Amino acid sequence: MKRWIQVFVAALVGVAPVYAQSLSFVTCPIVRDTKTVPCWLAEYNGEIYYLGNQGGVAQDFYPPQLNHEVLVEGTIVEGPRVCGGVPLRPVKTSVFLEINRACNTILPVEDGIDAPERAPARGPLSWVRFDGPSDTTLYFDFDNDFLSLHTTTAIQRIAEQFQQTKASAIEVRAFRGSSKLSNGTVLVEQPGIVESRGNKIREILEGLGVPKGSLRVILVPDVQQPNGIDDPWSRKVTLSVKK
Repeated sequence: MKRWIQVFVAALVGVAPVYAQSLSFVTCPIVRDTKTVPCWLAEYNGEIYYLGNQGGVAQDFYPPQLNHEVLVEGTIVEGPRVCGGVPLRPVKTSVFLEINRACNTILPVEDGIDAPERAPARGPLSWVRFDGPSDTTLYFDFDNDFLSLHTTTAIQRIAEQFQQTKASAIEVRAFRGSSKLSNGTVLVEQPGIVESRGNKIREILEGLGVPKGSLRVILVPDVQQPNGIDDPWSRKVTLSVKK
């Protein structure tokens, strides 16, 4: 509740969007109905921002949820409004687990406000980075060990690389992140999230046939200093196949 109050007070000030500006804020997500698919929006400092369309699990953007606050981390891009909001690209949304029944705004269909067509398929930028076949980085929502379709597929590829190359080990490093909001507030992930992420990846790899003795799981408790720009990339697990 305290996070929501802080952001609400900041919204009363009112600031015009600046292109290429990085934004990070906590708010209630908004659903905009359209003639095709719903859009997800968020309000900050008196401005409405477009996050993405409701869609399938294969897309890079995973929509937030009503009845939950969401951490929005994105960059304002120049161009026309999308679904009535200033577009943020790239954008990362992290749903907070606590229930907030005030987060229930659904806007009706309006003429002239349409959902954009689904963008061409692209890499899962906010979920996975591949540094060759033997090194992969998985990114996570804030304070969450949720694995998207993209991250689970990447874990499977690492297991296959281990088996095909007859490697000796897979090194798993789990990290804990933080996020600096645009109003100056700093959010820090709970210490236990490191162990939760590391153990979850370990269990999946074991289930894919990687021997327990070939897994080296390293938990990194230190928190990287947030800057309000690169913070989504501090919440991660790295996987490296060792010969």
